[in-house]
Amino acid sequence: MDAARSCFVERGYDQTTMKDIATAADMTAGALYHHFSSKQDLFAAVFRRHQDRAFDVMEETVSTEGSFIEVVTRVLDAAAELHRSDRDLAGFTGVATIELQRHPELRQLVGDDARAVYRFFERLLAATPDEMSADDLGGLVDMFVAMFSGFAIFGGGPRGVAAQLAGIEAFKRTLAGNLLA
Repeated sequence: MDAARSCFVERGYDQTTMKDIATAADMTAGALYHHFSSKQDLFAAVFRRHQDRAFDVMEETVSTEGSFIEVVTRVLDAAAELHRSDRDLAGFTGVATIELQRHPELRQLVGDDARAVYRFFERLLAATPDEMSADDLGGLVDMFVAMFSGFAIFGGGPRGVAAQLAGIEAFKRTLAGNLLA
């Protein structure tokens, strides 16, 4: 699955073949098909593993209490560390976001797993002790999904982790109200 993830990041879903993945994994295409019946199934397995890894870290990060700003800051730091330690994680987040929009069959295959990031931020924002209007919750969830997806895509891009970290730090200062300080 690591080889598949790297191939999807490097070439995208459409340009990646099972033979490419098998070669990268140092196995035959037949051996790969023994484990995964199609490229779609392999993409879905990589997606789920990717989600599980990221959300295990994120759930652990929010398990302690704090204000809205403290919790979001911890999540930002955890996301930055995930992407710093695994560049393909950031790249795959970007690729998966795009490919799930391009390919309804992939979106259908991953099903409700594609909405895990929304559920995570809904729980996170609803659980903060700060007062929040129910009307604002949906918009805030959308904003955080877009922002975190954007940071991941940015971290996997040509400017890389350093630029991503600078953006995250600026956003944390903005949240804390001292960007211009």
